[in-house]
Amino acid sequence: MDQAILALLGAIITLMLYLDRGRRADLALHRKETQRGFAQMGEAMRNGDDLLREEVKNGDDQTREEMHRGFAHLHERIDKLTEVVMNLVSRVSRLEGRADAEAAPAQTSQ
Repeated sequence: MDQAILALLGAIITLMLYLDRGRRADLALHRKETQRGFAQMGEAMRNGDDLLREEVKNGDDQTREEMHRGFAHLHERIDKLTEVVMNLVSRVSRLEGRADAEAAPAQTSQ
């Protein structure tokens, strides 16, 4: 009976050591793959960052031109709005002058 227990215990220990070695090998492989993936992602990010910087550097002039055109258009619209408001103010003041002129004789005749 003791020999059977020892044989079973030996088989269990052998199986545990085998499974532990397999687990460690899997973890080492997973660690290598993860590090390789991080390295690739880091390289891709650096390349993408350099590419983005180049695009911004090359596209700066075009962006500035578009902004200047947009601001020029905005200034034109503001100038037109100012002109319309000033025209309205002059018309209203003329109407007020007429209303005052019409109201003044009516008050003096009373």
